[in-house]
Amino acid sequence: MEDYQAYDENFAPKAIADLLDGKHHFVIPSYQRGYRWENKQVLDLLEDIKQFADNDVNSNSYFLQPVVVRPLVDNKYEVLDGQQRLTTMLLVLKRLMRKLSPDDSDYFENRLYSIEYTNRPQLDFDNPNAADNIDSYYLAEAQRIINEWFNQQRGTNLDSFKASLLYTGNQKKQVKIIWYAIDRDSQDLVSIKIFNRLNKGKISLTSSELIKALFIMDYDLRSSTLNAGSSDQLSMEWNEMERRFQDDEFWYFISNDNNDMQTRVDLLFDYVTCRQENADSDYSYREFQKLYDFCRKQSNSCTNNVFDSPWAQTNNVYNMQDAWRVVRRTYDRLVAWYEDNLYYHYVGYLVTIGFTPLQINNYLEGMKRERKNQDEKYEWSVEDTTLAFQRKIMERFKDKNKYISKDCIDDFEYDDYSLVKNTLLLFNVEYCRISQNLRFAFAKFKKENWDIEHIDSRNESSLQELTDRKRWLKNAAFVLEELDTTDEAKKLADECKALLEKSKDSMEQQKYKEIYKKVITYYSSNTGDTQEDEGDATNKKDYISNLTLLDSATNREYKDAPFAYKRYCIVKYDCEGNRYIPPCTRNVFLKYYTDSNKDSSHLDIMKWNNADRQGYIKAIHKILDPIFDSICEK
Repeated sequence: MEDYQAYDENFAPKAIADLLDGKHHFVIPSYQRGYRWENKQVLDLLEDIKQFADNDVNSNSYFLQPVVVRPLVDNKYEVLDGQQRLTTMLLVLKRLMRKLSPDDSDYFENRLYSIEYTNRPQLDFDNPNAADNIDSYYLAEAQRIINEWFNQQRGTNLDSFKASLLYTGNQKKQVKIIWYAIDRDSQDLVSIKIFNRLNKGKISLTSSELIKALFIMDYDLRSSTLNAGSSDQLSMEWNEMERRFQDDEFWYFISNDNNDMQTRVDLLFDYVTCRQENADSDYSYREFQKLYDFCRKQSNSCTNNVFDSPWAQTNNVYNMQDAWRVVRRTYDRLVAWYEDNLYYHYVGYLVTIGFTPLQINNYLEGMKRERKNQDEKYEWSVEDTTLAFQRKIMERFKDKNKYISKDCIDDFEYDDYSLVKNTLLLFNVEYCRISQNLRFAFAKFKKENWDIEHIDSRNESSLQELTDRKRWLKNAAFVLEELDTTDEAKKLADECKALLEKSKDSMEQQKYKEIYKKVITYYSSNTGDTQEDEGDATNKKDYISNLTLLDSATNREYKDAPFAYKRYCIVKYDCEGNRYIPPCTRNVFLKYYTDSNKDSSHLDIMKWNNADRQGYIKAIHKILDPIFDSICEK
């Protein structure tokens, strides 16, 4: 604490109203994190102030936590601690202006203090766009919570609340801060040390935010030998990377984690330092801190050693500048993968099934080195990359260290959940890849929690719960009445609706089974589908020929419904465009894989029959056999 205890004489309580003189301009230095208050913190602040303002018994002062500043010039103050409170309060004050008369509003609007984030000079405090950057995202969320809170206060007298923030003089109730001004002549490095010390024990800075501070300090210490604006350039590049990691489409391409947005870019530095899964969360920061300390020692000696750490040795890192180039190179590689059709689909798939981008890159580089060792003049091709990816994919298709052949696909069953899910996922991903004009939606796949779904439900006739039986009857009636035109269908629909009107006691299981059998027989007999042969894998409902991928929300909606109703839902969702349907799932329910040359009637769309299953498994083989064959090309 010795760094700032010397400035105790500048300690003083200061009302928020005292900051409303048009002469307080706060600067948030680039080494600090941006705005990060969560919704609960914003709401707690509002409620605390209101409770204080409305209470006639308690103290006349409500103190926010200290604000530590370093005076600059022209009424500007570098904020060392307190930027979260100052920023939130500014948003509250701006919203409060709408509760004032036009004259008062104009008066105070012109006297509000200002805040400048040096790494976000264009930050909009009036209409923050959540999509712009991570700081704008949190600003927009805070603004939303503040607006909702004020809207909830309609009809409530907020005069005391307003007075506690806006008015000085004889005002009894005042919201205040602990104002702590340190020496104007303190150096930047000292400011950073004070900032870091003040923030210990609070909401932890992320690894990437601490690493950024190290880079900024390094640039500042070398500023005499660098072109002006070097740290600004770093901040611009940093913002670019951070914004990219905020994009869900990019994030879920390289990660399976539903991380808080502010920690996503940490992953980049974990890749750079080759952080292992069992390492603690601060590992990457400690590596960069050690490098920073190493560079400071090097600057005082004549040695020119590479930093003693495996990732630094591999990349010939001598200083922080070298480290930044490695960071940029790693980031650029991820972006290049994301923008390339081949890499996007195969890397995205491999990440989804459990590999990390670091593991994938090391694998590819190892394959290239191995091929180069065999022939120095060999030029690595796109075909080589494709084959390498396919062989890596096949590592997940092993049984007791033996590769599973393509001939086994027909026998994949529902109980082999991971195997079936990986196969169906690969079927969709590879279909998109070879289509060229499609990109598989990894973000939606991971966020929407996709399940394996039976195309033709297996448990329709054995539904035990009354709600489940009613749902099936309702769906069956809809199909028969709305999607069919025969008299027999209408009669069956009427029977379903009649049973639906029965009470729980009257809806006997036996009666339900009778109607169920009638409906199934109607479609089976009219589609030419025969009794299923238990020896034929394509006819078994738990085999992959009767399974597809679907998001859990859609799956829950129709669950055990007849095939025709499921098909109706899929077509409806696809037409409306408000729900993502995996391309191969859509093709299944539209029967794209079924031989169109066979004799058929309009009733064929109502049933998932043997011909459909055979066409589906044939399509799976057509797409996946080349990948399964890749293991033979060694």
